[in-house]
Amino acid sequence: MSRVTAVQVGMGTVGGETIEQIIANRDRWWADHGLDIRIGAVIGLGGALVTREPDGLADELLHGLVHARRAGQALREAAAGRELVEAPEAIAMLINEGPVIVMDAAAGDETAPLDARALASGAGVVLSNKAPLALPLDNPLAAEMWATAGPRGHLRYEATCGAGLPVISTLRTLLDTGDEPAEIVGALSGTLGAIFTDLGNGGSFSEAVRSAKANGFTEPDPRDDLSGLDVARKALILARTIGRRVNLDEIAVENLVPEALQTISVPEFLDRIDELDAEWARRADAARAAGATLKYVATVPAQGPIAVGVREVSASSLLGALQGPENIVVIRTARYSANPLTIVGPGAGAAVTAAGMTGDLLALGSLLTRRG
Repeated sequence: MSRVTAVQVGMGTVGGETIEQIIANRDRWWADHGLDIRIGAVIGLGGALVTREPDGLADELLHGLVHARRAGQALREAAAGRELVEAPEAIAMLINEGPVIVMDAAAGDETAPLDARALASGAGVVLSNKAPLALPLDNPLAAEMWATAGPRGHLRYEATCGAGLPVISTLRTLLDTGDEPAEIVGALSGTLGAIFTDLGNGGSFSEAVRSAKANGFTEPDPRDDLSGLDVARKALILARTIGRRVNLDEIAVENLVPEALQTISVPEFLDRIDELDAEWARRADAARAAGATLKYVATVPAQGPIAVGVREVSASSLLGALQGPENIVVIRTARYSANPLTIVGPGAGAAVTAAGMTGDLLALGSLLTRRG
């Protein structure tokens, strides 16, 4: 059977764009790949809207749901009186209809039980959501997900590191062909990339943060980005992909927010962020005098400590020359030793992140239909 039923979890910025890409491309996917991909359910905080109709949820309805979500409406409100069911029930209703792939574009680890349950039922799971993969290894949910994250498993997660950049798939190819990773170094946050570009160009730290927020690069609370947690989760996923059994609390993370500013309100934080300018100006000037620039970098060696934080890097290097919200991942292996393999490009944005998810959807859909 060539039909694949997608279940979209989360219809925010990335989830909504994923729905739009599926609608826009499924005729071509059928022609080029022989895959008939429909959206059988959407899941939000209020429950799940599901259908068993052969063509899935109607395009007009899906467009309306995405538009309503972008306007701030919850699924229950946007569904306009249509009956909603519990999320696990929606997957159970669809799993006997053929291959099902859960597309988790939510935020936070609350979806981890749903993802693990879907995998246990034989469904596939595609993630842009990093949190479920960052759970401690002794958590049964994490164990179940990572057990099926290999090339023959039903879990795909390209969009968790580098949005649509081929970071995970490249690592998988290296591992599958017998290469041995030595170290992965990367600037993995478009938000922090934009901030440190402005700082390197002579702007103040406070101006850089406010500009990033105004341009939509930061979370509503910029401290969510400045804490380094998002980059640490990405570093953890990269480390586990190359076979390291580590947990998040083992990673050294540099939080850019002093303790005194961590618990105040967002408006007060933005008012007081100028207090940090003098120290960041000193660090930026010291780096510039040494022919370097500051970047927020994740360092993931094959062995030894994993660190996430600000580093001075040569201004003439690829990493040092990185501008704005771009990401760069430098992979040094036994084969790529003297000249590391480098992946660079936009590491944030709805369109590229959704493309990372739909690419995984196609690959996993082909696998599941062959097995079916």
